[in-house]
Amino acid sequence: MSTRTKQLEDFGDSVAEMRKLILFNSTHTWDEVIEQLMKATGYDGIHCEQIAMIAHTKGKAVVKSGDYDELADINTVLKEISLITVIE
Repeated sequence: MSTRTKQLEDFGDSVAEMRKLILFNSTHTWDEVIEQLMKATGYDGIHCEQIAMIAHTKGKAVVKSGDYDELADINTVLKEISLITVIE
């Protein structure tokens, strides 16, 4: 058994549970998006600006990766101002 195969087996089901919260570009103001990202994630302003810039230029950006429950809580806060998001 190769080392890579063994490493994947050690993770078991936890790999399958990893999700991504995606933010899509929208018509919200820059400040609205930054403030809501800070409120939802606890990230500092610069990190939130980076996420917003990626979403603005590429159409979407990963806000955070993690388990579904954690991402659902963040997503709920982002949806308060109708930001367009999805958990993949």
